[in-house]
Amino acid sequence: MTKVAIVTGASKGLGRQIAKKLVAKGVKVVACARSTKQLHSLVKECGDHLLPFTCDITDSSQVQALISYTIEQTGRLDYLINNAGLGRFATIDNLSEHDWDAMMNVNLKGSFLTCKYAIPYLKQTKGHIVNISSIAGSVAFAEGGGYCASKAGLNMLSEALRIELKNYEVRVTTISPGSIKTKFNQPKDYALEPEQVAETVWTVIQAPKTVIYSHITVRPQVPPTP
Repeated sequence: MTKVAIVTGASKGLGRQIAKKLVAKGVKVVACARSTKQLHSLVKECGDHLLPFTCDITDSSQVQALISYTIEQTGRLDYLINNAGLGRFATIDNLSEHDWDAMMNVNLKGSFLTCKYAIPYLKQTKGHIVNISSIAGSVAFAEGGGYCASKAGLNMLSEALRIELKNYEVRVTTISPGSIKTKFNQPKDYALEPEQVAETVWTVIQAPKTVIYSHITVRPQVPPTP
């Protein structure tokens, strides 16, 4: 039976690579993002094993529509990959309330909403939630207060979900990458390739049913100092 995954933030960067990885492995992917144009370009790369769905994950009604569409089109949901993320960087006294709210809404509320409405279907399939967090969720840095707080919140949401869902055999994993070579920031030359993190997602969801990878940190190998 073909497995079905929802990937949020799938139009570019890491999310796009995760969607392509899952499709290549035979998973039916519902790719979610705000950019309809970029989603359709992804369809051209992946073919009919990928279904695009334009959605703002901070909007409850749109998230409910995403879940409903997935079930109507595929009949099941096995994997929820919460990848969508947003970063705005400034010292706390210079960080705008708008940017603070935007990060909390996308990085934390969005994952809360997708989990909330996907869980009934994940219970049916004994599925898997993968939340893409960041090393910044456990290691703070200057001018990253809002971003770090949102990712720390996502870490705690994931852990609470793991405890709540273990009796239903729904697994929950948090993946915290270091710097990745995407347009999200200005990565160093040795930063992780998106493909490497996407491969981690695949490894996690393919683990034996008796194994839960609860929290994985993925760091790039820093070249030795000359």
